[in-house]
Amino acid sequence: MKLVDLLTTERVVLPLEADTLSDAAGRLADAVIASGAATNAEQLRSLLVDVRPREVVPVGTHGYLLQLRCDAVRQVTVALGVAPKPVPRKTGGVKGVRIVVLVVAPMKEGSIYLQAVSAVGRALGRSEVVQAMLDATTPGGLLTATPLAEVTLAGELMVRDFMTHDVQPLRADATVEEAAAILVRRGLSAVPVVSANDEVLGMLGHRDLLRVLLPQYVRRVSTGEFVAPPRPGRQARAGVPLVRDIMDRSVLCLSEDQSLAEVAGVIVGRDRDRFPVVRNGVLVGMLARSDIVTRICGP
Repeated sequence: MKLVDLLTTERVVLPLEADTLSDAAGRLADAVIASGAATNAEQLRSLLVDVRPREVVPVGTHGYLLQLRCDAVRQVTVALGVAPKPVPRKTGGVKGVRIVVLVVAPMKEGSIYLQAVSAVGRALGRSEVVQAMLDATTPGGLLTATPLAEVTLAGELMVRDFMTHDVQPLRADATVEEAAAILVRRGLSAVPVVSANDEVLGMLGHRDLLRVLLPQYVRRVSTGEFVAPPRPGRQARAGVPLVRDIMDRSVLCLSEDQSLAEVAGVIVGRDRDRFPVVRNGVLVGMLARSDIVTRICGP
């Protein structure tokens, strides 16, 4: 299946006249409704009145992908708009994009929905496809533009379609206190530990930290003993545990080229919520259970 098979000329808004991203979402919702794809027009409009950050994915420098799961449509539906000038996310914003794509799907259509989202992301990441969209003057011309017309839905969903690229790993020589502060500040359950060459050495999670921090807490409560942590940037004192001393070295890394079907058993069965994704041994991303659940089941 090709991406344009999920589009019709009625769902290509050209030009997309909008002052904010919410305005653009409303215009695309109207296009979906006008095309006859909606089963509940009022619900669809209400869900897109206030676009939430989790539903918006910036792709490249020219596009926003809006993704929505609801039963207000019959099947996976795509609407696309190209604005004559950049559309900011909020009123008064100085930055914006000209291409806005809406992918909306009923709750039961998890697989095709994810394939469509992935295809849109790949399309907006290709400069030749983006340029063809910006150059189009009619909806029909946009749909038949060669670069866009050739974009297909992937037969299998891959790890790279779900992984997070923005990863801030720990260094093995960080102190336990520094690592704990980083996990708390980022709100993460586990973080990969890497070498100077970004090769994955292990994982550090809450369980690993508690093996050291909980006995320290009990000792402090019992005896009043308190050892101040070293200041950031200073060498750790002798006896102060480092990340390398407590990290889990039996970490399982995934490849970005593995299919989701290949790693499904590992993701469900392993006692970890986050998995490092590597390319030739070097960390390139993270795959989290929550990301998969959100994209498959979340609204």
